[in-house]
Amino acid sequence: MKTLLQFFIIALLIAVPGISFAETSSIGSARITYEKHAFSKEPTKEVKSKALEDAKLSAWKRYVSKFSKPKYKLYSDNENAFTGAMDTYISSCNILEEKTDTDNLVYTVGVKITINDVAVETKLSEFSAAGSNATGEGSLFSFVFLARETSSVKSFKDKETSVEMSQEVGTVEESAASHGGSAAEAVSKESMKKTVTGGNVEKKADKIAYTVSSSSDVDSAMNEILSPAGFEVVDYRDVLSECGGADFNTIKDEYACGSELSNETRREAINGCRMCEIQFFATGTLDVGINDIDPVSGMKRVYVSVNANVWNISGRLPRKVAAVGPIQYAGLGPDAVVAKRNALRKAAAEAATTIVDQMNAKKIN
Repeated sequence: MKTLLQFFIIALLIAVPGISFAETSSIGSARITYEKHAFSKEPTKEVKSKALEDAKLSAWKRYVSKFSKPKYKLYSDNENAFTGAMDTYISSCNILEEKTDTDNLVYTVGVKITINDVAVETKLSEFSAAGSNATGEGSLFSFVFLARETSSVKSFKDKETSVEMSQEVGTVEESAASHGGSAAEAVSKESMKKTVTGGNVEKKADKIAYTVSSSSDVDSAMNEILSPAGFEVVDYRDVLSECGGADFNTIKDEYACGSELSNETRREAINGCRMCEIQFFATGTLDVGINDIDPVSGMKRVYVSVNANVWNISGRLPRKVAAVGPIQYAGLGPDAVVAKRNALRKAAAEAATTIVDQMNAKKIN
């Protein structure tokens, strides 16, 4: 059975390497007290229909409760547009359980609904500032997202510093005796030595070097989220060739040895984008971890940790309007290469979704 499951998943991933499921399931239930009808204690069709709608609403509320805070804010501002037409977004509804308590005249029903995420996201984008713009009228958005893999790690031994302080204290006692007209002195001496030791241990963080690369999978996953949300995506390489800015290789070199761009490089990149009338500029890193085996499917699994920041650069000073991470996402595949590609696509898509949600909540376009 496990072998069959592995075969099915592998075949699915090979056929669609960047697969992402556009439907989400949610369960809900409803309990209705009804009145006895004529000579029957059974609930009427109207009672069952009302309970079914209440159960669907319960499942729907559970679904939206898992939205991120920015996304839920946008939803709650326009909730009636969804709850008033739930069947538009619900692909299917299956009754899981029905129970009738004829003694107490109570009818209970449990359901499982499948929601079309694409339809929900499309509707939400209509209420965002960016989504309300016509095609070609959205804000220009450029980004540099780079994949990184650890190439070397330099560890440092702990540096220990010891300090010793000594102090000696002495006491002297004297006595005099007189005998035969001569005097003699007897002296006794006591001493005590006190030693105090101390010091410190200095720890130094590991120095990590990365192999940095751009990824078409990452770029396409970002575009698939940003473009439908109403943003006009501009390739940073086009900005660089038309308006100048920080050299792409310089950006890669700086991310190869650190998690942030230098002030000079960041300023050059932003100034280049401004020259091309870009309103939003984003940078991000996707750090690829070591692959292992997924215990459920037995397939290769790779985790990717994503960090990203978005600035509104339309004014004199850049203003950070969205931030992501660090958050980890896992990708599966028949081998490490496919698993890494799937993990990168998933991490990029989730980062872009979070960015859009945060900007929509602020009504930024």
